[in-house]
Formats: sequence, C-alpha cells, structure tokens
Amino acid sequence: MKFRSERDLLVEALSAASRVVASRSVGATSGILLSLTGNQLVVTGTDLDITVRTTVDVIGLEDGAAVVPARLVVDAVRSLEPGAVTVNAQDETVELTLGRAKFSLRTFAVIDYPNLPPVTGVVMGVPALDLVQGINQVVRAAATDDARPLLTGVLFTTDDGMLRLIATDSYRLAVRDVPSVRNLIGTSDVLVPARALQELQRAAANLVADSEIGVTLTDSEISFIVGATSISSRLIDGNYPSVMQLIPANYPNQLRVAKDTLLVSLRRAKLLAKDSTSSVRLAMHEKNIEIRTQSHDAGDVEDNVDADYAGEDLSIAFNPTFLIDGIEAVYGDEIILEMSDSVRPAMVHGVDDSQFRYLLMPVRVQ
Repeated sequence: MKFRSERDLLVEALSAASRVVASRSVGATSGILLSLTGNQLVVTGTDLDITVRTTVDVIGLEDGAAVVPARLVVDAVRSLEPGAVTVNAQDETVELTLGRAKFSLRTFAVIDYPNLPPVTGVVMGVPALDLVQGINQVVRAAATDDARPLLTGVLFTTDDGMLRLIATDSYRLAVRDVPSVRNLIGTSDVLVPARALQELQRAAANLVADSEIGVTLTDSEISFIVGATSISSRLIDGNYPSVMQLIPANYPNQLRVAKDTLLVSLRRAKLLAKDSTSSVRLAMHEKNIEIRTQSHDAGDVEDNVDADYAGEDLSIAFNPTFLIDGIEAVYGDEIILEMSDSVRPAMVHGVDDSQFRYLLMPVRVQ
C-alpha cells in the first residue's frame, strides 16, 4: 500500500480513529486499519464496542491495507512539517516520509484485525444542528464510571413521537426534547454510549447549519453518518431508570441572572474548590446573589452578582463543576435557577425554554 495525503487531513482522520481504540488493547486491536482502493483511503479504529470509519481522498499509488499503531502513528504524522506525507506500507513496516524526515514503524498483521461489518440498514436523515445541540446539552450529565454501565449512556426515548434525550449520573439529570426529530427510534427506547455521542459531536463540529446526519438502527447497534465519517456503536443493554418523575412541577424560589456573568463568577469561585468534596455556596437576595467558596487549605473567595430573585432568602450549595456544566448547556443570554430549599434538587433552564431541563442535587454543608 502506498499513497500521498496532506498532513492535516490525515492527522484528522487518524485522530478520530485512534480516540476509540482502547488503551488496554494489545496486538492488532491496538492499531488503526488503513485500507486504500484507488484514491480513497478508509481509516478505521475500534474498541469492538465503538467503531469510527473515515474516508479520505488521497493520491493512491498502490492499493492495499495495513494496521498501524494507533497512538504512535498519530503523533508521528502530526510531528511532520505541513505538506504531502508519503505513506508506504510493505511487509511488517510502514514508512511515513515528508521532506528529510522519515518514520519507519512496525505494523500488525491485517489478518489479525477484527472483521467489522459494514454500516447497513435504512438511513434516516435528521437535522444535524438540532441533534448535536441536544446531545451537547445532555451528554455532560452521563456517568463516566464503568461500575454503573447503564448511566454511562444517553437514553433516546420518545414523547408523542418526538425525540427526547436523557442522561444522569445520579447527581444531576439532563433532559432535552428535540421536536424536529421524530419517529427516529420507533416505540423502543435506545441507550447509546456517551462516548459514541462525544465522537459524533466532534465529527459534526464543522457541518453547516442545514446539514443532515444519517442514522441507522438495528436491535443491537446504532450508526451515525456524518459526511465521510461513520460512527457505529453497540447499544447498552438494560432498563434505564425512570427519572422523569424526579422533576418537580413547580418551584417556589426563582433566580434570573445573566449567564456569562454568573459563569465568570462561578469559575472564579471554583479555583478554590480543588477536590470532589468542595462546593460553592449561593446566597439568594432580591437583587443579587452572593457566591462564596471556602477551603480550609487554600482560603476563601467571595463575589456578588446582580440578579432578579423571587422567593424567600435562601442559601444553597452545589458542586461547582456540575453547576457550571448545567449553566453552560443553556442556549441564550440568561438562565433561570429554580429551587425549593437547600436540600432538594434545583433546576437550571433557559428563559421561556421548556425543551432543556437540568436537575441538580445540592451539596449538604455545615
């Protein structure tokens, strides 16, 4: 196999494939499969649960295939000067050449690489912007701890045919309705690994506003087709917890505040919240909100932000990272923070926005 490709295009495709290759993998499964036919190079990476394939236009010189070490080949190509990289795979090595620099890397046997089925099934087109924005809002609330595999996914469910996305790590809950996406999953809920959706976000980052994403779905797998890239993922098997009843119908206390102003203050307060037990305390008043973080080791920080508050004077504490995540997920210039008291879950959402809701448990402090 031999071809030439612009360095930046090749790095982008190799990076996407390498991100899903499990670091604990050994042998051929720790590599990226390069398959060249004519002037089309297919770059494939997998951990057997998630597979990313990207097709890149190159100058093909000799058809063939090679399995190259995932992390090493990305670093090697990225380190080269800008320009056209020549990739030549023969026997058990692959040579990467640009200018005076040349890497010679050991490869794995192609026969040992997993036999991955192609993407098949009916492709349904959905609005890319709406789907990716919805995923961006909820995926941050999914658990990262593999000890709770069900919570590491995002639930695709329906409400009267409309797609609803749900994620929770048991400390916060994010729900986003996507009215423009209908009849995507039928009557059965689908639980998609958050890692696959994060790769979808990256692949769709440069799409124009009116683009579509293709989706295919089987009983065990979902695939997203974004331009020349496909992301296929096994579905998580199991019954997702019933969480919608956790959302209160109304709250007696409501704060309305400028989103960016509050975020600046919270990020400042977070500087002293260095461990998982730290919290940021919010004291609500009619025309402002006092923000404070106290650390026995580092000291304390105080701030005051103008805001409109309706309700009883209230002091409530949150994990600053979780609170910032929820506020960042809101689209718009202002956010609403609704609370019952200092111990029951609070709600973050946009002004006059019923599509996105972010429920957050307070932190109990002395």
